[in-house]
Amino acid sequence: MTSEGVNKPKAIVKRSRLGCINCRKRKKKCDEIKPICTGCLNRNIVCEYKINEKAIIGELSSKENLISKNGSEIVSLNGTKIYDNVPEKISTISSLRSIVGDTVMRILEHNYSNLNSLFDNDENINNNNITLNNEKHNSNSENNTENFPSLDDLLPIDSDFLNIIFEDQPQYLDLFTNPSPSIPQSVDIKLPVSLTSEELGYFEFYCKSILPNLSILPQEFNYYTKIYIPIAFKEKSVLYTLVGWGCRMRKNINLNFQIENKEADNYIEMVNENITQNELTLDREKFITNFVCYMLLVCMEISFGDTSKWSHYFTCCFNMINKMPGNFRYLLSACSIEGNLLAENFAYFDVLASQSNENGTFYPMADYHDLFSQNNSNKIVHDPFQGCIRPIILLIGEIVSMLVEYSSLQISLELPECDKYEVISKMMKQSEVLDKSIRFAKPDLSCLQYLDSSDELESHLTLFEVYQLSSQIYLRQVIRKLPPVVPEIQVLAFNLKEDLKILIEAPKLKHSLAFPMLLLGISAVTKTDRKEVIQMFKKLIQTCGYLSSYQKLLFVVQKIWDLNETGSLYIDWFQVTKQLGWRLNLGR
Repeated sequence: MTSEGVNKPKAIVKRSRLGCINCRKRKKKCDEIKPICTGCLNRNIVCEYKINEKAIIGELSSKENLISKNGSEIVSLNGTKIYDNVPEKISTISSLRSIVGDTVMRILEHNYSNLNSLFDNDENINNNNITLNNEKHNSNSENNTENFPSLDDLLPIDSDFLNIIFEDQPQYLDLFTNPSPSIPQSVDIKLPVSLTSEELGYFEFYCKSILPNLSILPQEFNYYTKIYIPIAFKEKSVLYTLVGWGCRMRKNINLNFQIENKEADNYIEMVNENITQNELTLDREKFITNFVCYMLLVCMEISFGDTSKWSHYFTCCFNMINKMPGNFRYLLSACSIEGNLLAENFAYFDVLASQSNENGTFYPMADYHDLFSQNNSNKIVHDPFQGCIRPIILLIGEIVSMLVEYSSLQISLELPECDKYEVISKMMKQSEVLDKSIRFAKPDLSCLQYLDSSDELESHLTLFEVYQLSSQIYLRQVIRKLPPVVPEIQVLAFNLKEDLKILIEAPKLKHSLAFPMLLLGISAVTKTDRKEVIQMFKKLIQTCGYLSSYQKLLFVVQKIWDLNETGSLYIDWFQVTKQLGWRLNLGR
């Protein structure tokens, strides 16, 4: 029989069983990028993956009992109920590791130190003569040639947390006199408020899936773990905040639009009620609790690309701080390490808020300089959001302050011609000094000495360079009013683009590129450059999720391109956000 007479078999398209639902329906090969595959991203549709129920049930059946009450047994994973006889409320958990996960647990328990706890002794903060004992670290590593203190020295035991979880079982506290402590696998830990198994699942989701992403540094330096988790086991308002964030994230994770989530809204409403109650008698402890809640709510909304709610919570936090003696300086003098860490976080979001370009930062930059300087001199751990870029954040704040100062001067004063030129000349001199400070700024190396590999170190140093370049562009645009077509900006933008191409592929840093991506976008002039910028934004949206801030930033950038087709005009990006009725924050 000739070849013409043979019925050739049809080509079989092999599809992965793990592909998303849409690609499987269309019988297309899925690249399985999560949370959004390329096919769904390009078609602008919701990307969902089928849950392997058999695998979940198998995993659950192999777990030990996680929660116990009145002799009843419950087993859950992310709030999935297995038995029908689930108690309505749970007041204790029997395995902390199962709820918070290995990452968080490692930070909480493996942090023995010869130093007193930084978290429960205010005197330690003001002691500038602390010396670190490296003998234990050196004896554990024969080949150790480092002169740096160990992670154990930097992450001391939080005795307040231990007292909370072992309140009714003090015998376990003796375990922590051992240089290698560990929290027992089975120990009843009281919750500050009873939760359902589903609510506990939301808390578990926060600890395992959200909290690890709140640091661009290795997880051992995710100091938010040392603040949020211990306080959550003590204060119900903080616990409800984490439950609400976990609930909202789980129910929005695969969507390209915000859905109404009454359940999450109810948790946040309870948080706000507790905050209001605390403010009636605002002592130091209640202040710290409220401050933690506000900064969590601010971070949550910014992470979801919100354009209004985060600003409301941020302003409420500002108003609360002003009720304390000394206002912002109260955080530096009376609030121990929790206050100092969260104060750096407050300064970070304040500097990178769009409305700060018009109204200025909430507190003078001098206060923020004092805060960062005090944390440096006293060896207090730093905001994990910032890492090595901390020095650049302060310089961005100086640009913002200069912008607001001269904008208000031009509006409020009708100056004679000669005086106008004098003001402009002074501004140019100040901008030259600031530009020099940016160009010669050095990264905060204290945050980088424990990175696992040279590749990670290179990524963080590239991140610092990215913020240097974007700050230089920012200075030239908002102070000198240079349009993007100017060669000086084009050279900076080219170098910025090449660095950002590298960082977009760095999983730990992908949430920290909002500021440089905005500056790159508004500096793009040619069609080729703009097409490339769109693809970079899409890559970030694909890996960070539909509800990240990058979708909003891309919309702002494209709006500016419509207004500035050739790049020959200077456009205030923050005025564009104002016309849209948006308040953006470039912190995440």
